[in-house]
Amino acid sequence: MMKSASEMWDDRYANESFVYGTEPNAFFKDELLKLKAGQILLPAEGEGRNAVFAAKQSWQVVAFDQSKQGRLKALKLAAENQVAIEYVTAGFEDFISEEERFDCIALIYAHVPENKRKDYHVSIAKYLKPGGVLILEGFSKQQLGKASGGPGQVEMLFSKEDLLDDFSELETIKLEELDVDLSEGAFHQGEASIIRYIGQKKV
Repeated sequence: MMKSASEMWDDRYANESFVYGTEPNAFFKDELLKLKAGQILLPAEGEGRNAVFAAKQSWQVVAFDQSKQGRLKALKLAAENQVAIEYVTAGFEDFISEEERFDCIALIYAHVPENKRKDYHVSIAKYLKPGGVLILEGFSKQQLGKASGGPGQVEMLFSKEDLLDDFSELETIKLEELDVDLSEGAFHQGEASIIRYIGQKKV
């Protein structure tokens, strides 16, 4: 019997080591430090490395992920760093919040099935306050076949055109596709093809 996505992620996060490391994603870190602290939402947050970093920078953090194991490790990491985060076990389709609540939303390697991607992105963007910023980093379609991480289906990888369409209600601040040398725990290692996007909700 095929495992569900939540079971797959629970299995991946079940061991004590942090499979993507405990340091924040470099692009997320650099961009977050440019912003005034407020409320931030981190969907598909996994083991909490980005949530904990944001909390250490005085952000009020709300995170969610479908993995119960990911949540447990994130809360443990937060406790070790003496910060508090709100972390909900939920998928994109389950998470609900009031619209225009967050000053920032960060989607870091939050890959979903192609037939759900646009709906998820549109719904998440509604949670941004006017003037709020969305930060995204993920694998581009050029990543297929590389051993440095990501889903093995090209349909789950990003293109610039997809992101511009998904976030058409936002003002595009940055959109670039580039090759980087990833070093984020055991599962993001080596040369990778990625896309970085920053959008801002119009005031």
